Amino acid sequence: MLFASTRPRGTASTHTGTRRAARTRLLSASIAALLTTSLLGLASQESSAAPRSAPAAAHDPVIMIPGMTGSPANMNAMKSNLQTNGWPANRLFTWTDSSSMTQDLAKAAKELSAKVDQVRGQTGADKVVLATWSASTLAARYYIKNLDGADKVSQYIGFAGPQHGTTNNGCQWYVACQQFASPNTPFLQALNNPSEVPFNDKVDYLTIRSTADYNATPTDTAKLAGADENYLMSGPTAPNHLVIISNATALAKMRSFITAHEND
Repeated sequence: MLFASTRPRGTASTHTGTRRAARTRLLSASIAALLTTSLLGLASQESSAAPRSAPAAAHDPVIMIPGMTGSPANMNAMKSNLQTNGWPANRLFTWTDSSSMTQDLAKAAKELSAKVDQVRGQTGADKVVLATWSASTLAARYYIKNLDGADKVSQYIGFAGPQHGTTNNGCQWYVACQQFASPNTPFLQALNNPSEVPFNDKVDYLTIRSTADYNATPTDTAKLAGADENYLMSGPTAPNHLVIISNATALAKMRSFITAHEND
């Protein structure tokens, strides 16, 4: 005879459900512990990792200025060279004054002052680099010396400038040319005294000149006493006055000078 079970109905299934619930809770607890351990490990790795380096500071904007009768397009090779070597396009500017450097260079310096302020406002930079050529080397120095440019210019680079006049001065129908037609013009006497590198405690100065330059003559007229560097190019590959601003060696010198003095 079969005897009916004395176990209450539903007890087996209840015990099975209880065991399953326990296993589920145990599994959930294990997963939670694993996740917590993993997160703690990641946090530990993050805290022990070396701090990330701050991004490199951007180059100061460069304003490139042609000489007398020149146009901003004359500086395109320089601009392209800088961009190819890591300068952002939005920090490179070519410019000249309203007379293409043929007027009074003191007036050109005032227009340069407005351009510098415009570039600083546009880029957010405190200071700019002035890369100048021929007559504009004088306007830029006038700006630094007389128009508070020293507080807004980090570096001055002068290519083939008639800093002490030139013997090749058959251009005196232009007012600017009259101002550098000899070493003793009133304009140059005032500009070069008492220092040829005004505010050199704030501004770094580089000049680049060439023995093959027959416009800014004699060759050493392009030097500035007290400059951080006066770079002379000589020999059979030395560039003339017109191509010195696109010469690969001259541009490499400019780039190396800028980067060497960026943290001065």
